[in-house]
Amino acid sequence: MHLGVFEFVIALVILGTVSSIITGGLKIEREKIRARSRGMDGETEQLHGIVGDLHQDVAKLKDRVRVLEKLVTDDDRRLADEIERLKRTDSTSRI
Repeated sequence: MHLGVFEFVIALVILGTVSSIITGGLKIEREKIRARSRGMDGETEQLHGIVGDLHQDVAKLKDRVRVLEKLVTDDDRRLADEIERLKRTDSTSRI
């Protein structure tokens, strides 16, 4: 098949049009993907903030547990010391 100048120009126009349509569609899809990723960046920042807050809460709770452990262990020691003191005073008063 032999193409003349007119057919060649028409083929180029059709090829250019199809190429433009495909390129435009790809650009639109790329922009959609970028827009979605920008939206996810905002969500990511929110999640980082939430995680940071949770870390702070955990640190505060650990401090509270340390304080409670001190209170519990100190009371046990005091109680044991008090029992020992009472035993000593009880044994000395029997003599």
